[in-house]
Amino acid sequence: MAVDSEGEIARRIARRGVISTSARVLVLVSGGPDSMCLLDVVSREHPGRTGVLTMDHGLRPEAGDESALVEREAAARGCPVWVENLALDAGPNLQERAREARRATAERIADQHGYDLIATGHTATDQAETVLFRLARGTGRTGAIGMRERAGRWVRPLLVATRDETRAWCETAGVPFVDDPSNLEMRFSRVRIRESVLPALQAAHPGAVAALNRFALQLADEQDVLDHVVDTAWDRCVMGDGLAVAPLVAQPPALARLVARRLLQRSGVAADERWVEAVLAMARDGAGVADMPGARVGVIGPVIGVVPAPSPSPDPAPLGVPGEVRFGERLIRAARATATEPSPTAVSLRHAGDLQVRAPRPGDRIALAGGGHARVGRLLADVGVAAHLRTQVPVVVDGGRIVWVAGYRANPQVLAAPGDNAIRLELV
Repeated sequence: MAVDSEGEIARRIARRGVISTSARVLVLVSGGPDSMCLLDVVSREHPGRTGVLTMDHGLRPEAGDESALVEREAAARGCPVWVENLALDAGPNLQERAREARRATAERIADQHGYDLIATGHTATDQAETVLFRLARGTGRTGAIGMRERAGRWVRPLLVATRDETRAWCETAGVPFVDDPSNLEMRFSRVRIRESVLPALQAAHPGAVAALNRFALQLADEQDVLDHVVDTAWDRCVMGDGLAVAPLVAQPPALARLVARRLLQRSGVAADERWVEAVLAMARDGAGVADMPGARVGVIGPVIGVVPAPSPSPDPAPLGVPGEVRFGERLIRAARATATEPSPTAVSLRHAGDLQVRAPRPGDRIALAGGGHARVGRLLADVGVAAHLRTQVPVVVDGGRIVWVAGYRANPQVLAAPGDNAIRLELV
């Protein structure tokens, strides 16, 4: 739907107040109708200093002409303009790499030239695409908020207008623009949403884009209230750089999800629904580690948070009698001797076959004195050995049976009685 008049988008932006009158604004302009509309509106209406940044990704030969168009239009409006060549290659993860390069470049130019805000041309149509994409991928209310009108120094004034409206603005105001053909490449999931899903929704419900934007704005407004509630719950749960497991599990389910989501966001992890649920599942179990996009998150003792990647485990090695094996920073010695009472650093075996020293493995279990077996991973967790350090714990096996988790527990079924001839193992 076209705007009612040439000034309608400007009036909507003014009502939202995302750009203060005294702010120095750097406008990111690609040459497309959205960003050219933004350039025209801000340069006309904003009383503060306005600068322009355009970026050539280095992927299309015609991008140079588009940068020249932006330069001419910025100069005609009295705006200083910077042209940056990002020199990207067309390898994997192109869209993500391009976003990161644009963001870093914009931050640098804004810092160097004293701009308070960085304005992008994202529209209500982009917002609708974002909300649909995140809902389909799996997200909570925070992700469904989509793009904020203001996030730090970054502002998106055009979230009040659709893509059709920005094009109509340019056509009415006589503002030249170009269409980037990469915006129609169906290999990108967002383009498929834009070209297939949104038109179908609009055909079924003509107000679909507007409804999705109202939904995102309402969630954003409500989030400002919820943030105070989450702050209080966070203070109850936070411990060091993570969250204490017991108080996290004690929160009402909805609040626990919001607190877990904040943990992931602060850890640099995309807070998708599945990762939030993974955090809560580990908290309920009191154990576990999960490799998530951006970090490894797991339980260490009473805390859940980002954990270091496990250190590489030393290679398994045979242990002769007499003999010794260097295992990481520890030494295991074996010798024939008179049995003594077992201790964390020394045990005496009745006999031994083919002894081997290796790291703990998934599924490892050791016999208990009262019958049954205990998981070695749980044993080490219970005594406070961090997950990333468990690969450095020596485990002595005789054939397929664990006889000693060195430094922690021996298999009572193989221990010799004090005073008997025995095979003595020592941890040095």
